Amino acid sequence: MDYLLLLRGVNVGGKSRVPMAELRDQLTAANFTNVRSYINSGNLMVTSSLDQATCERVIVQVLGEQFAFEIPFRLVDKPTFIATLKQAPAWWGADPQLRHNALFKLSTYDTALDEWLTQHVTTDYDQISITPTVIFWTSTFKVNYSRSFYAKITGTPFYKQTSARNYNTTMKLKQLLL
Repeated sequence: MDYLLLLRGVNVGGKSRVPMAELRDQLTAANFTNVRSYINSGNLMVTSSLDQATCERVIVQVLGEQFAFEIPFRLVDKPTFIATLKQAPAWWGADPQLRHNALFKLSTYDTALDEWLTQHVTTDYDQISITPTVIFWTSTFKVNYSRSFYAKITGTPFYKQTSARNYNTTMKLKQLLL
């Protein structure tokens, strides 16, 4: 099975440094095949004959042995990732003047946060579509950005349980998985 492995908060601002070449080697040594990465922000594609739960346990072990800090992640199998992207609303990615992100729910995501988000999002400046694994989010880019709820989620429990990828990165990951 082909999987997309999304690491949260690595190689950002000089903190939580994870050299992708080393991680690719470590995952290969843990019997993943076809291990490759895209950009330096924790996007990896791997193949394994193991089921998803076993793959997740192996990844936890590899990350725990190799890095002195916790690395939250989401592992999504290729069919789920492709099916989820088909659920993206028409407005997501449509207007280049807006900010378009896919917020991937980490494996530890508390589903109660879906309701919290729905109650707090500012519909004047944000559009969201919630799926079981991804939240498609469009917000203002520059004008009125500070008024969007997206601008206010940093540091919240919700923010800490998601890993964001912009529209272009998400579409590139799809292309690389196909």
